[in-house]
Amino acid sequence: MRLHVTDRRPCRLERGDLRRVPQNPLSGIVGYHVCCLRCGFVTVALNGSDGLVITEAEENGSLLVSFSRPVRCTYCAVLVHLDRGEATLEEDANVRQVRYR
Repeated sequence: MRLHVTDRRPCRLERGDLRRVPQNPLSGIVGYHVCCLRCGFVTVALNGSDGLVITEAEENGSLLVSFSRPVRCTYCAVLVHLDRGEATLEEDANVRQVRYR
């Protein structure tokens, strides 16, 4: 699934949204708020944390974000891989089974 970069506040993010921290593109990349596709919880991915390297590329007017390694959702513990804006989820033994009614 394609994730898209938005400027909404972290508490207003929806599944599939990313928010750059800081918002100013002239500043260096500090990190991204990532809204989990599986559970909808917002996790922070910090550039340089545990070897994570975040890269950005612009293509046809849209910002494509990539992570050098997967980021684990804080709530459901699924691994989120992000490559040029395309996200894939990986479930391992650590994933919590979260159910909504």
